[in-house]
Amino acid sequence: MKRIFLFLTFFSNLAFAQDGVKPIIDVHLHGYTERSYFPIPGAPATLEEFKMEMKKNFQEFNIVAAMKSGGMYNPEMEEKFLQGYESNNYPKFDTLEFKKMIEEGKIQVWGEFMPMFNGLTLADPKFAPYLAICEREGIPIALHTGGGPPGISNQYKKFRLSLGDPLLIEEVLINYPKLKIYLMHSGGLFYDNSLALMELYPQLYCGLGALLWIKDTPTALYVEDFLMKAKKGRMIDRIMYGSDAMYWPDNVKTSIETLDSFKFLSEEDKRKIFYENALEFFELDYLKK
Repeated sequence: MKRIFLFLTFFSNLAFAQDGVKPIIDVHLHGYTERSYFPIPGAPATLEEFKMEMKKNFQEFNIVAAMKSGGMYNPEMEEKFLQGYESNNYPKFDTLEFKKMIEEGKIQVWGEFMPMFNGLTLADPKFAPYLAICEREGIPIALHTGGGPPGISNQYKKFRLSLGDPLLIEEVLINYPKLKIYLMHSGGLFYDNSLALMELYPQLYCGLGALLWIKDTPTALYVEDFLMKAKKGRMIDRIMYGSDAMYWPDNVKTSIETLDSFKFLSEEDKRKIFYENALEFFELDYLKK
């Protein structure tokens, strides 16, 4: 975790540089390359426009650090990112190469990890050697949970909604007690199961993700109930802000405003979710301001 320490030490010194704008750590972002970027409806027309809009978001909302899977944003912004290894299948390289990539800083988080898109769960025995390395090297797992967009099974034939249930990773939590995992989208419709697991397994955190910006669907109903139950259950200190803005930079603003709008959350609660809990998750709570 030394690289992450140096990275966040630098940015913690800048965390309050913007007057009146408290710092944010986004634990769920995606980057793109010319090959992987598609101007889908509502997205910027080009990759360069996407990069420019995301840079403005970082400046406006004082996003001082983020976990990113995929390609670059802008060269001058890359040092702000923890580098995620995005996958939905077994690693394409052996354990020796996997460890080497960790040592070289090419993998700082295994995520976004989406095995359910390929009909798999984190508990699949073939993942075991890699999970053992992550536990030993302090590499967190950012696991996709919950569902997916409408029609997802047309593209991913092995996708099953039932595989997004966090209860399916309980054996992993037992077998690797020092492995840090955060549930992206907080389990989606299975959010009650996320809370149940968090109660029993202190190494488990949740990232809010797309729950904060999806509108006019049942998914939009989950986040408020999840956060209210987490607050009542004294689990706010294990929930992290993540935008999962994907191709739409405006989702950063929407997600921040949504979280800020919840009156039942105190300012202290929001500071924990937006910033402090991410430091705790990466074992850097002593960098809190």
